[in-house]
Amino acid sequence: MKRIRTLGKGGLGIVSLYQSNNGQNFALKQMLYQWDENYYERFKREVEIMATLVHKNIVNVLNFNILNNNPWYLMPYYEDGSLRDKLMDIKSKGQIYSLKGATGIIYQLADALHHAHEFGVIHRDIKPENILFNGKDPVIADWGLGKFIHKKSKVLTNVGLGTKSYCSPEQWESGVSDSRSDIYSLGLVYRELLTGSLTGQIQERRINDIVNKMTATSPADRYQRMSEVKEAIRALNEISTSDPMKDFWEGVIAASAVVGIAILLAKLIENK
Repeated sequence: MKRIRTLGKGGLGIVSLYQSNNGQNFALKQMLYQWDENYYERFKREVEIMATLVHKNIVNVLNFNILNNNPWYLMPYYEDGSLRDKLMDIKSKGQIYSLKGATGIIYQLADALHHAHEFGVIHRDIKPENILFNGKDPVIADWGLGKFIHKKSKVLTNVGLGTKSYCSPEQWESGVSDSRSDIYSLGLVYRELLTGSLTGQIQERRINDIVNKMTATSPADRYQRMSEVKEAIRALNEISTSDPMKDFWEGVIAASAVVGIAILLAKLIENK
């Protein structure tokens, strides 16, 4: 395969675009060049997690080598962008996602995370940048902070792991996390889809109640399992369980005023 260009660089590694002899594109992630045992354990765990989880909405590992001093893994190249790209695009047009549009993708992501949780795996860094698109299907990527809940890890558990603005309070403050931390982060993404902001006010009471419960400060006050989130969403009758993503691609509404208010509130909170 031929290396084309660098796609991105993060805390654990560098991702490059490669092309096979028949013109098919792939993404290859390599650990950063300087050796660090802690980073290596995290990189290795990321590969183990993705190789364990088989779900259409979770990134697929095609090949890997973690037994040498240049560990890497190969995955499909998801060329349809990220959820962050979609959010920025509709915000630039003064739009937000409709109730059905936002609910459809959240249901898909909740199903993928439920699958991971059933295997004892939590992601710990759910945010729009880590949700890619395979055609019209969302795919949860970047499991570098993910962990096996029931396995002891050699990785140092420093506080502050994750992305602060999407991170549950307990994970950010103490490094402690479980499946309820993923529920919290997914709830924030839900709110952002519907209001254009992490602090916006959702107008529909039933969905607002769901999001508030997902993002409760105390883990004990949240849904305790992702299956409960799925059940609450299904009870809304806002999505088609046979095609949850249909409304996501069609469901945007003009909401310049709503987005403006949400952004203003966010700035006021930041300035406090």
